[in-house]
Amino acid sequence: MIIVTSLHVNEVLDRLKIKNPTSVARHERATRALAMEIVGTVDISCPVYIASVDGACVTDIDGNEYVDLTMGFGPHVLGHRPPAVETALTEQLGKGWHWGVHNDIQIELAELVQEMSPCAEKVVFCNSGTEATMLAIRAARAFSGRSKVAVFDGSYHGVHDYALMVADNTSARSEPTPRRRGAGIPDQVLETVMMLPYNDDSAFDVIRRNADDLALVLVEPVQSSNPREDIGPWLRSLSRACREAGVLFMLDEVITGFRLAPGGGQEYFDVVADLATFGKALGGGLPIGAVAGRADVMSVFGRGTERARPIFSGGTFSGNPLSMIAGVAALTYMKENLEFFDELNERGRKLSRLVNEHAVATNAPVVMMGAGSMFHLRFTDAPIVSFRDVTIDFQETERLFYQLLQERGVLVPGIHLAFISLAHSDADVLFVARAINESIDDLRKAGYFEGMPA
Repeated sequence: MIIVTSLHVNEVLDRLKIKNPTSVARHERATRALAMEIVGTVDISCPVYIASVDGACVTDIDGNEYVDLTMGFGPHVLGHRPPAVETALTEQLGKGWHWGVHNDIQIELAELVQEMSPCAEKVVFCNSGTEATMLAIRAARAFSGRSKVAVFDGSYHGVHDYALMVADNTSARSEPTPRRRGAGIPDQVLETVMMLPYNDDSAFDVIRRNADDLALVLVEPVQSSNPREDIGPWLRSLSRACREAGVLFMLDEVITGFRLAPGGGQEYFDVVADLATFGKALGGGLPIGAVAGRADVMSVFGRGTERARPIFSGGTFSGNPLSMIAGVAALTYMKENLEFFDELNERGRKLSRLVNEHAVATNAPVVMMGAGSMFHLRFTDAPIVSFRDVTIDFQETERLFYQLLQERGVLVPGIHLAFISLAHSDADVLFVARAINESIDDLRKAGYFEGMPA
């Protein structure tokens, strides 16, 4: 049990509101016009509205500056407003920003994806990661002639019906059953989606038993809910199990693509997929999605084959020149400066190390989970194998922790999956680590951890 002192929570929130009066007023105005501001994952205890960004920092409309760990929810691998991308966008704006008809920048970006991603024999662009996973599922069903897809507990693949599934906590850990994440999803969807246990070898037997019905198994190389460096061997075994069963294997690289390595999670963990989906970093910060993969599977986006009929896919803004030119600029910079991936990942590991060493030294029930430059702080003193091991006992403590962090000038998104970028210096990493550790100390001293001295 956690000793929750609501007065303390309110005191911190009151201090933040004094520091952010314009943002607080703007939020009250927003609630009168908007049913929801963007997405729920943006939710922060004390509202923050951003006025400008630069490098590793953001400045809100009250003039407060923060070291940003949101990084647009991941796309800003190079930092906010990287010069190469900003210059390319400025030049393109002088030529136009939406035509509908083909632009040859699409070809250039597709060739860069082919060159950098291990599985990308052919590429299709769309507007978001959600669209990418939706189209990939449709393509796999058309190619295989099967209707079922399998996802893993703790996964996130966007906001279409087939992605919005979570594990029923009452089901067996080794064979979880899916339930809908929210209303409005028909019962029939549950008949075509299977749930598999993450980071668990029993998933391989489930795949083999259901091979005749399965079109696709999709997994994130790194789960946003459970980022970890040790998942490579399991991913490679999962890939083998799918191939042995004759089931298509897909990696959702929307977050990991062009962040963990030039070839994303496939390169980082030495595993190659039949299909991969991309977003985030691919567009240099602009809206984008992509499906890439084996030429025979990808043929269903065109004329199809004798074996598989073509699918319908489209989007008015798919392949728009702004997203394409931003993507070309970002990926070209990455390709010409490959050494920065090692530098970026090492800074991420350093941040995790500094926090975890402090937690051990102070006996705080905290662990910084991470893979390369992405990480997620968890309040727990137990090992985490899958999302089911993530305790909810510390929810109120987490809420207070992120308020303390915000007060110290570090901004983390509501989903609490955090990122650093090339623009984050060693000094920024030390600043963030110190802010995290001091906030943990505040909680421990106030008696928020059971058994810890106040």
